Amino acid sequence: MPVWQAGMAETVLPVAYRDVLEVLADAGQGLRAKQIAVALGLAGERRGVEGLRVKLKRLVRLVRRGWLVEPEVGVYVRRHQGAESP
Repeated sequence: MPVWQAGMAETVLPVAYRDVLEVLADAGQGLRAKQIAVALGLAGERRGVEGLRVKLKRLVRLVRRGWLVEPEVGVYVRRHQGAESP
């Protein structure tokens, strides 16, 4: 997974990560894993929720690589396109 850089398109990310970024963009605020699962329509499907939970644990990679910001533990927000890389 590439490190975020200004002007980099989200298309370099796997679809599952792009879906999470889209949910966060639509929310306009930080969300927790369960909220993201609900927004992706996975809240009622055990298999879907478990798969998402694994992906969300990998969100830390997105934070470290600059795609997301974690302003408080377990709450994720999108990086603003104009922000500098961490």
